[in-house]
Amino acid sequence: MQNNFYNSDPYNFNNGMPYFNFYEITHKAKADLKRLSIRIGVCILVFLSAPYILGLMLNLSGTYDLYLNNSAFQFAVELLYSVIFLFLPFFLLYKTEKKDNRLLIESSFEKPQSPGVFFAAIGFGLMLCFCGDFISTWISAFFENLGITLTTTAEISIPTSGAPLLLFILSTAILPAAVEEFAMRAVTMQALRKYGDRFAIIMTALVFGLMHRNAVQGIFAFIAGVVFGYITIATKSVWTAVIVHSLNNGIYVIFNVVNETDPALFEKIYPIFLTAVFVIGLGCSVPFVMSSNRLKLAKAPVFPSAKDKLKSFLLTIPMIISIVWMLIYTLFVQI
Repeated sequence: MQNNFYNSDPYNFNNGMPYFNFYEITHKAKADLKRLSIRIGVCILVFLSAPYILGLMLNLSGTYDLYLNNSAFQFAVELLYSVIFLFLPFFLLYKTEKKDNRLLIESSFEKPQSPGVFFAAIGFGLMLCFCGDFISTWISAFFENLGITLTTTAEISIPTSGAPLLLFILSTAILPAAVEEFAMRAVTMQALRKYGDRFAIIMTALVFGLMHRNAVQGIFAFIAGVVFGYITIATKSVWTAVIVHSLNNGIYVIFNVVNETDPALFEKIYPIFLTAVFVIGLGCSVPFVMSSNRLKLAKAPVFPSAKDKLKSFLLTIPMIISIVWMLIYTLFVQI
């Protein structure tokens, strides 16, 4: 009998009677997970090295001052940054993966199996993202009251018109949603799903949060990553996460521009908008949760154990270096 899950024969025969080889199955599963961890860890290291490589390239080309002082050029460089240092490494990982993992990744780009669940998931997911924003803000304020300032990103100049605004939208709302969801919810999460959907969602969200390299955004990114992972599986399509991710980032762009140009208008319309998001989100949550077309999360296989899976995924050399590197930035460096 063939076990397609690990693509190996789990049965041996003793005096003509089959018995299940638990050790063989566990050993192969752990080895496959370690191999995947090493490959994902290398991709993350490429991404983490990008600022240094980019800084060197800008210095060598004599454009570093232009990058610091010209917002349009800065946003254009960030577009290339996402493509070269995030999309390309994970695209190469996908192209060199085993056939069964490639098929899982490719299947995630199919259209959602149920239009009703798809649209309900968008409203539901966007509401949860805003809940995540409130939670991360509350956690940040809690630590502030304890005298601890969590790391965050530096303030940026918000463009309000012309090419800088267009490039700001592309580099903040559109391209990151597509590239990050390809790298995280398509390539990384789909390859991890054979070890259980919950494990895949949480590990991918953890990596996604740490990749933001500051505590405030990292907390929100972890929560949003769980949401993106869940709605991807529930609708059987990564496009759901891409749209919710893009809407979330796009709303950030729009209201920052409004606040920059007319703070009084921002103060007036933002509470109304938040109310609408939560009313629509709660309305969408009912058909989403009740729908029989919503794909349920698959349970983890019995072997390997949860402890073995965590050790196999988190304790390879590239992953350890990546996690330590990201934690140092997240906890101690303002970027």
